[in-house]
Amino acid sequence: MISLEEFRTGAYSLPAGDLDEDLSLCFSCFYLSYKEFSLGDGLYYYFCSYSWPDKMTSTTPPCLAD
Repeated sequence: MISLEEFRTGAYSLPAGDLDEDLSLCFSCFYLSYKEFSLGDGLYYYFCSYSWPDKMTSTTPPCLAD
């Protein structure tokens, strides 16, 4: 399993079933992005877009909030 720091770089994706309690804050985050890779199977992969240069906001994500 990748760490939260690795996931936050945006270079790693996770299948929907692999988001466990360690990444539960991601579900309330503006930067959580997803893409369906297997049409018809409903398999989604999640990405963190916080580090992407074309992000549309500068809001601090919940995982970095005090």
